[in-house]
Amino acid sequence: MRFLYLVFAVFLLVSLAAPGYGKFRKTCAPVGYCSSKCRVMDMKSTSGDCKYSCCIPMPWKVK
Repeated sequence: MRFLYLVFAVFLLVSLAAPGYGKFRKTCAPVGYCSSKCRVMDMKSTSGDCKYSCCIPMPWKVK
């Protein structure tokens, strides 16, 4: 029984320590563009389909 507790505890620690665990990777294509360096006015984000980062243009507020 102690062995099962030990295996479960190790599994829990490994699964929680894995990077990106439980995060949903979104796509960049409809809202932004993939680039290694974003422009100053763009917001930098991560995406599953981009190698470096997803650059999302900030919307202009026109009055």
